[in-house]
Amino acid sequence: MKNKLKISCLLLATLMLFTLAACGEEGTEGTEQKEPVEMQSPQTIHTNLWDLTYDEQDGWVYEEDDFYDEDTYSSISLTIPKEGSEESVVVAGIYVSIEDPGDFRDYLTSYGFDEYEYAVNQAYDFTQVGGIDCLESEGNYWGSPCLRYFSRVEGAGATVFLEIVGEYEDERVDKLLSGLTIHLEDTGNEDGPWYWEGEPFSAEAHSVMVGTYTLDSQWLPITDCIMTKETFNHAAAVTGNQAFLLVNGALKRYDYDGKSLKFAEDVVLNEEFEDISADTTGTIWLSNFMAPLISWKDGAQTASYEGTDHVAMHPSGTWGISWFSDSACEKITLSGGTLKTEPMVFQEVGTVSHLMVDENHIYVCGSAADESGHKVFVYDTKGTLQMTLADSDGSGLGSVTFVAETANGYLALDGNMREVVLWTKDGAYIGKADDGDLFGTSYPWFCGGTKLTDGSILVLMTEERADESAEELIAYKLSGF
Repeated sequence: MKNKLKISCLLLATLMLFTLAACGEEGTEGTEQKEPVEMQSPQTIHTNLWDLTYDEQDGWVYEEDDFYDEDTYSSISLTIPKEGSEESVVVAGIYVSIEDPGDFRDYLTSYGFDEYEYAVNQAYDFTQVGGIDCLESEGNYWGSPCLRYFSRVEGAGATVFLEIVGEYEDERVDKLLSGLTIHLEDTGNEDGPWYWEGEPFSAEAHSVMVGTYTLDSQWLPITDCIMTKETFNHAAAVTGNQAFLLVNGALKRYDYDGKSLKFAEDVVLNEEFEDISADTTGTIWLSNFMAPLISWKDGAQTASYEGTDHVAMHPSGTWGISWFSDSACEKITLSGGTLKTEPMVFQEVGTVSHLMVDENHIYVCGSAADESGHKVFVYDTKGTLQMTLADSDGSGLGSVTFVAETANGYLALDGNMREVVLWTKDGAYIGKADDGDLFGTSYPWFCGGTKLTDGSILVLMTEERADESAEELIAYKLSGF
């Protein structure tokens, strides 16, 4: 965690300007190599994990806060300032860290490489930088051109990452990299399993008393396992015996029998979506910021509407709430293939994080306008506040990702606190259940949920496997309230 915080600090320091670059082991046949360049006024920086010799006359500079050197982490961010401007011609970051392979595996997928092709089929070429064989990726960083090098040196348990932002084809960049030498000790480290080698998640049934109520959880196996790099961006809707999961923007259909979710098909869509709801007709509604609101039923798209943001649809399928982040939302009404809008302002809310609609209520989860913390504001369908759901002392909650009215009151999933929270019908706080006690999980992220016809709740969360081979999307059926 300490290393990641330091990386974040460096990235923020160069935000809107530029950053980094990286590498892996001794060169092999077919590996492109950076040629050394003679320097006129060399300066050398020695660290525990690398040495860098560069030419001061090339204009490279760095601040004290841009340099770190510890036993397991060494980094620097150098810039060539643009004359007469606060911007930079180029920024070069060098980051070497003794750490688990998680960050490196995230880099693979983030920068367009397939983990299996890399690890099993050895499908990619390398460029040698600093004596390490690195993958090379061109892209952008906050709108600026960016060149990245990165590598995993398994025997040393080290990740190497270099990022060059700005004019990375400038000859001074190659000259800088030619002066880099990465020195890592082979300690015999062996990284943990990849996702296809790891042990899938499983859990037993659990029960927890909250107040006078017994909450019961039942793990619902998902076939096949869903691995993800995205913590929260997943959602679910259920209609009849079909469950629809939004996974990283893509829609998947599953057969649901109350005990498991069996994969049926990938639904082909023209956009990526974050929001999903089902109405009483069996129609699925999908939305996202800067994407159309679409309806889907019986294997085909049935309608598309422009001009909405995130949308939570009413169970009737005739209206919903379009929202983004502030309290100024819109009620949308669908009639005769057209969409009409009217303002709906939730004055008690500062910033909206999640919004849901059921038969009788609009639930707005977000920060209170009076700065009293994160709460759940329960409105009627006309937008009049009915009650506010808060913590036991009336203060703020963590970050609620789902809330629903049940037979006995209100139930919410607090994603930040990893708790299931209960209130009575009049909004009085009952109590809460911790994720470990209720689900048998260790450190999950509650993505959201959906209410089932029997009154139970389908809960979605992400959880890292015990063997750390993957982050897995998992589902539970929650009942008893």
